[in-house]
Amino acid sequence: MGFGTGWSSNDAIFQELNKFIERYEDLQFASDLVFASSCAASVVLVLAFVGLYCNPSRYDLRSLGFFEGTISTVLAVSCLVQFALFMFWQQSRYVVLACAFMGAMIGNIQAFIIYPFFNAFYRLELIAYMNFGETLTSMTSGVLALAQSPTVGVENFSVQTYFTILFGLTCMAASAWASLVWQTGFRRDADEVDSPQDLSDEEDDHPERK
Repeated sequence: MGFGTGWSSNDAIFQELNKFIERYEDLQFASDLVFASSCAASVVLVLAFVGLYCNPSRYDLRSLGFFEGTISTVLAVSCLVQFALFMFWQQSRYVVLACAFMGAMIGNIQAFIIYPFFNAFYRLELIAYMNFGETLTSMTSGVLALAQSPTVGVENFSVQTYFTILFGLTCMAASAWASLVWQTGFRRDADEVDSPQDLSDEEDDHPERK
């Protein structure tokens, strides 16, 4: 699951940066990718602050339903990004820029939303598996890129094949998350989950605060 919610999309895009520069004949494309990724980080920070702390809709964004829905949405978008890359990366530079933006949003959502609340609803051993999956994102992208072009002028398989492999791995990550629906032992029991109301009640009852 960590493979799909991590930085797999951005790692893959930057590993293929030379191919994009050759295709679009623009050395500035690298800075455009960095700018798109930075904008995504800013958007996630603003949305996280407004949604979790200001909460204009008055919807409980710290509930299990919202948390699991966020992960499911992130995994679906991650699969869509990889699909768009292997199908349309040659069509327009804006396709790659849009995928870089969405990929950076996925990585930042994991850092600012998924990780902080994961421990609240799932047991600690599952976090280790998610961390391992996220670590695989950079390693897999790098190993595939090295296998694709081990030396200058050698290309063992195309960019489309590269993104196709990552698309398959991302779909596997989404399937792993979906399998938790019928697996037991990973989700915390209801009496183990502290709601925001429970935490505020504990603070009110603390003797040092009276």
